[in-house]
Amino acid sequence: MASPSFDPKGFDGFVFDRMSETGLPGLSAAVIQDGKVVHARGYGFRDAAAGLPATPRTLFGVGSITKSFTALSVAKLVEGGKLEFHDPVTKYLPILGRLKAFEGVEVHHLLSHSSGIPGLGYAEVLIYGTIGSYHTWLPIASLEDMSDFMGEVDGWVEARPGERLLYLNEGYYLLGEIVARTSGVPCETYITREILRPLGMSRSFFSREEIEQDRDRATPYLIRGGRAGPSVMPYGCGAAGGLVSNVADLSNFVLMLIDGGEFGSTRIVSRESLRLMEEPYVRWPTELSPGDGYGYGFRVTPDFHGHRLVGHGGSIEVFTADLRCAPDAAAGAIVLANGTGYSMSGFSSYAIASLLGADPEDLRSVRAERLLRRVEGQYRGYRGTVLAEVRRSGGFLKLSGDDIGDEIILVPDEADGDGASFFTITHGAKMDVRFRFDERGVELLYERYRYRRSGPLRPRT
Repeated sequence: MASPSFDPKGFDGFVFDRMSETGLPGLSAAVIQDGKVVHARGYGFRDAAAGLPATPRTLFGVGSITKSFTALSVAKLVEGGKLEFHDPVTKYLPILGRLKAFEGVEVHHLLSHSSGIPGLGYAEVLIYGTIGSYHTWLPIASLEDMSDFMGEVDGWVEARPGERLLYLNEGYYLLGEIVARTSGVPCETYITREILRPLGMSRSFFSREEIEQDRDRATPYLIRGGRAGPSVMPYGCGAAGGLVSNVADLSNFVLMLIDGGEFGSTRIVSRESLRLMEEPYVRWPTELSPGDGYGYGFRVTPDFHGHRLVGHGGSIEVFTADLRCAPDAAAGAIVLANGTGYSMSGFSSYAIASLLGADPEDLRSVRAERLLRRVEGQYRGYRGTVLAEVRRSGGFLKLSGDDIGDEIILVPDEADGDGASFFTITHGAKMDVRFRFDERGVELLYERYRYRRSGPLRPRT
């Protein structure tokens, strides 16, 4: 059976519209169908001030997509007999043996974010401190520094190992140290030598020197209020999020996943190891479909329009990214941007839904977005006596106006053919808010008032 035809114009239009709305300066995307790259292009600017366009070869920080490469490194070392997935972490990092939090914690638990230790904020402080929008700083440049930082973690353990997912960037920092100790070289060197170069990813780097001498690299941007200002790259995330790459290179990684661990005539990892990496060991806390979970360096969705998706997202605030594929359908998508403001997984999901023959406009996220856009605007009460304004803010709405006071957050509840229900919290109690659709347009029922949408939003100055 022939694969569904991918609609590049529809995808390009979707990307362009969302970039225009959110202020994203630049973006690159690649789409893979039947094991081949069928669409790759840049959108917008890699450097807006210089007027330089983004290309499929433009370098972006990929954030936590790096974790997939770190986990793959561990899998390769397991194949080489250097360690085992169920070895205790303290076997390789005895400095952590003084902490009760690591009793019973295996390499497996760090790989699957199931150690029971909650996120401690190390990566957040590194990223936001570097770009100048955070209140503290942590001098973590070695395992000894990390051990000192985690010195009080025993009182913060939230669950037993293997019990639940608690996303832990520090865990992948430690995995990088384990890779270094078992391979004899720094984790970044091992990834480059054993994974990036065999995959032909010749323009994927960790070092600042290599990144900054490349002329086709994206300027990092910090977006506030829909406006993008140039920022700086937060170096130092290493095994947890330090890789810089491009969609042309990352397409080779996706092709390897599709081919069960092989790229061309080169086997990167065994099919069995890849199967173990793509097994959902713990449930993802925000399920998009039943069974969503996390494996070893991959988020796994067992049923996306009848196919299993594997991949990872990434964000270091000034760069955002998403990579995912449906191996059994030989389909995939990679999206990289030099800013934040729209979910990169929204772009990749749109592409893959189209590749799988589904209507991407019927995705739950797209429907929700369409609903928020429909109700956004200026509203007037009876004879214009009271005025209100509804604005989108992420997946929520903000309501403000006469006799309302400061902006009130409206949370989506349910939608039907006649309208949509939201709710807010007032005086500690839940209050229903209703938007009603009819031939006259959109009406808002809030508290004692009935409003009618009178026009689009006026730009804020």
